[in-house]
Amino acid sequence: MTRPSLAARRHRFVALLIDCLIFQIAISPLYPLTFEIPEASGEAPFFGYLNLYAENPDWPIDVAVTGLLAVYFWLQHALWGQTPGKRLCRLKVVSTATGEPPSLRNAGIRALVYPALMLTPYSGVLINLVDALWIFVGSERRCLHDVVAETVVVDLGGAGRKELGGPGFLFGLGVILTLFTALVLIYVLRAR
Repeated sequence: MTRPSLAARRHRFVALLIDCLIFQIAISPLYPLTFEIPEASGEAPFFGYLNLYAENPDWPIDVAVTGLLAVYFWLQHALWGQTPGKRLCRLKVVSTATGEPPSLRNAGIRALVYPALMLTPYSGVLINLVDALWIFVGSERRCLHDVVAETVVVDLGGAGRKELGGPGFLFGLGVILTLFTALVLIYVLRAR
């Protein structure tokens, strides 16, 4: 049996965008709208972003939502090796040892790397950037969270995948635009 080809970086990025939009739409009724002016917190806007906890009364909600994001990825990767975004992009997370979906443990490690780093004040954003850019190190196209969890993302479409601009691309673009529009509508309706 031939091993599936590695997922293209752009396909992984689109799958992540789809998953983030789905997750944001799912939690939007639970998440308060806070349109606070950054200068009101006493920190410069850039440092307020780097330190999640700086004068932010909603930081416990931010931490809880980040935990939910980890659970979203953890359970789906452990059970099926795919999230809705990966299914739409025909990608799958597999163990480097078995070629099957990762174990509960490895899927958990993989899912915790991003949120744990994001919640780290000041250095979290930089470390997450390193995690994302790690995909360009070597020929395996693995982010740092893949390396730590001993996983790889494979392309289930294989050699038959159509190039950018084909019907699959247009369908995916339509899904992204629909999800984005739904997200904007939810926020507009909640703001009224």
